[in-house]
Amino acid sequence: MGVGQILSRIENVMPKLTQSEQKVARFVLSAPEEVVFMSVHEMADRSLSSSASVVRFCRSMGLKGFPELKVALSADLANDQKSGYYDLNKNDSSADLVEKILSNAVQSLRDTVGLLDIEMIEKAAQSLYNAPAIFAFGVGASALVAEDIAQKWLRLGKNAYALSDVHVLTMSMANAPKGSVFIGISYSAATKEVLQLMKFANKAGLVTISFTGFGRSELSEISDFSLYTSLAPEAKVRSAATGSKHSQFFIVDVLYYVCASMDIENSLDKIQKTRDAIQDLKQIEES
Repeated sequence: MGVGQILSRIENVMPKLTQSEQKVARFVLSAPEEVVFMSVHEMADRSLSSSASVVRFCRSMGLKGFPELKVALSADLANDQKSGYYDLNKNDSSADLVEKILSNAVQSLRDTVGLLDIEMIEKAAQSLYNAPAIFAFGVGASALVAEDIAQKWLRLGKNAYALSDVHVLTMSMANAPKGSVFIGISYSAATKEVLQLMKFANKAGLVTISFTGFGRSELSEISDFSLYTSLAPEAKVRSAATGSKHSQFFIVDVLYYVCASMDIENSLDKIQKTRDAIQDLKQIEES
C-alpha cells in the first residue's frame, strides 16, 4: 500500500480508530514535523499512549510500522501541492464551487493513489482476466460504479453483469462457473445488501473483491481482495457522493487497464469489435 497523503488519511479515518489509536492520531496531526524525528517510545510518551498503541495505529493506517509512518510524514511535509477537502457554503460563487469541486476531486484521487496496493491490484486483475463471469453490485451511487465495471469488461469480451435485483443476482451466482468473480461496492462498507451478497458469493465459491472506503470493516475482511478508496471528511453537502464516486471509478479504470494489458493484442481486438458493433447498429438505425 502506498504511503502518500498520510495526514489526510489520518484525518479521515479518525472516527474508525480505537481510543488509544486516536490519541496517537491527534498527536501526529498536531506535530507531524516532530514525529519525523522521534523514536516509537518518545512517540508513545508524547501522545500519552503506549508503544503497542503506536504500532497498532501505524497498521490501522495501512503501514508496516513506525519507521514507515515517519517516511510517509516526511513525504507529506515535503509536498506543497496538497489541495484539501472543502464543503459548499451559502455564499459561494459559481467560480468558488468549481474550485472546491476540483480540489475535492483531486484530493480524493491523490489519497486513493496513496492507498493502492499494487500487488493486490495485480492479483484482483488476474482473477478478472481468468473469470468466466463477473458480477458487480452496489446500491445508490455505487450502482453506477457496478454498471461501469460491467460495461468495461463486456468490451473485453467477458460475461459481465451489474444486476440490481438481489434475488436474480443470487440465482445467477449460484450457477456461476468456477473462477467467477463477485465485486461488492460500498463506500461505507456497511451496505446490508452488499454484505449479504459478499457472504453468499463466498459460500458459492466465487472469487470476491470489495471496493470500500479505507478502514476496518467486515466487508473487506471477508473478501479475497480488498481495494480501498480515500475516506473524505463528512460534509454537510455531498451531492451524489462525488468524492467517493471519483475514487471508485479510478480504481475501476486501474483494474481495467491492468487486466487489458495482460493480453493487449487480444484486448484491442475485442474492444475494436465492440466499436464496430455499435457503428453497425447506428448504420442500421439510419437505414
